Amino acid sequence: MSRITLMIALLLAGTATAGTFNPAPYLADGNVDVLTRQVANQSFDRDLFGSPYATVVVGNVDVYEGFPFLEARYFQIVSDPGWNRLVFGEVDRGLQAFDGQGTVFGPLNRPRGMSVDDQGRIYVADTDNNRVLVFKAETEFDRMTLVPQYELTGLNQPHDVAFSDGGTPFTADDDVLYVANTGRNEVRRYSLQGSAPQLTSTVGGLGSAAGEFAGPVAVTVGRRDGAHTAEITVADAHNERLVQLRDTDGALKWMGEQKHDRGLVTSLTSDHWGNIYAAGPEGGVAKYTPGLKAVAGSMTATHRPRAFHVPTVTVTDHRTGRRERTGEGRGILVEEWDQGSGLRVMGLGVEIRNPALAADGSAAVDLFLTDQADVTVELRDPASGDLVALHRAGAHATGNQRVAFTAADDNAGWESGTYQLTVKAQSTYDDAVADEVSLTVKLARSGDPNLPRALKLIGNAPNPFNPTTTIEFLVPAGVHENYSLNVYDAQGRLVRQLGSGVPAPGLQRVVWDGRTEAGSPAPSGLYLYRVVVGQDKATGKMVLLK
Repeated sequence: MSRITLMIALLLAGTATAGTFNPAPYLADGNVDVLTRQVANQSFDRDLFGSPYATVVVGNVDVYEGFPFLEARYFQIVSDPGWNRLVFGEVDRGLQAFDGQGTVFGPLNRPRGMSVDDQGRIYVADTDNNRVLVFKAETEFDRMTLVPQYELTGLNQPHDVAFSDGGTPFTADDDVLYVANTGRNEVRRYSLQGSAPQLTSTVGGLGSAAGEFAGPVAVTVGRRDGAHTAEITVADAHNERLVQLRDTDGALKWMGEQKHDRGLVTSLTSDHWGNIYAAGPEGGVAKYTPGLKAVAGSMTATHRPRAFHVPTVTVTDHRTGRRERTGEGRGILVEEWDQGSGLRVMGLGVEIRNPALAADGSAAVDLFLTDQADVTVELRDPASGDLVALHRAGAHATGNQRVAFTAADDNAGWESGTYQLTVKAQSTYDDAVADEVSLTVKLARSGDPNLPRALKLIGNAPNPFNPTTTIEFLVPAGVHENYSLNVYDAQGRLVRQLGSGVPAPGLQRVVWDGRTEAGSPAPSGLYLYRVVVGQDKATGKMVLLK
């Protein structure tokens, strides 16, 4: 899938590093890492919440041909069962509250779980009123209004809701709402077509066997490339398990379960690639693959979290007319509301875990990825540092993966001996987030080197760097033309000419010492480097960080 890549933070900006979860500031402009009761009193002169429970984000990003080129609006809604209301707005531009008083809905009574659809509708489990409320979020500039639409009644203590686009965003014909109807130990499926929602399927009943629940309190829908799938995950509280259902021809079918020891799970959410995040006050936040395989390690340094929400926003490219739903690379964590905890933002990073050379002796590596990533594998001579083989494995999903060299890889071919094998994983959310691991391996001879047919830029390392970095590229055989390698700043101005002449085929390595053409140290920042060999050109990015 071709996604529009956006260097936009969720409500705020932050720099992420390698890791499954990466703390980011909640209000970058206000130097606020966590929105706590203490911060709320300092910033808003009031407590703001009684006891926040869940959150969703309504996000719209517009890309234009000309100025302003890009506009992004993110509105956050937080349910507060402590004070029986919803708090919403752009956090750094003022907040509003909705308690239902004086509206067609009437007063709210302990609202909990929420969901948002691709049309800006908000679904709220108004738990102690035994109903689900539906709002239309109307936005204008930095203001949002929640307009009551309709309610689903006849429920018993619903704790959570989950919207599904049926796999076709912006097409209403297959939209569905799933409700964790906790008081009756069941999950309900409502078709959202027509003038009123229709109950089409129910699964549940008190118990611990297949097809039964004992307190289903959270529900989420799977995703693939941003669109929903037919998989539904339910947190079954007293049975301490995650249950997988499947929506097949309008009916809910029990597919399986995964036991856990995380205590009460109060929130489930899925990201752009379908990974599942489970949050609860006893076990913190845990991440699972779409198939509910636990991703080793969970979020640390959290205080009794209630919910974790990964927003999916609508991106409209007005240059092409393309519109898509895109999962953010960050999530909002709702903790216990206290002087030192509350709402915070966590980046979704990637880690490479348990790398090992394949047991069959082939030039392959088995590893575990904590998020989807673009994977590259390098093989180098440890004595000279020369590149022996480069394999661009492409995007790999979360979980156990195997990547292997092939005869068609750049420069593939080596003598028997000991080599350094390096695996690099770059996040598909943000190209500034990556992880890499290195292994010392012994390999048998694989044949003669295989040079590329065209200029191939390998990249630079280290990156970020201070003060030097090495740029590497592969020159195809039979080239007898001059080459040039230049460094430019982010505005495209020449900073340094690094090389020229007629290169030999194969690996080329050029060092930049971080100095300008005049010999003075270059300042910290983003730089571009461009290598030209005959008619072939390639450009890379690097960061000088002092």
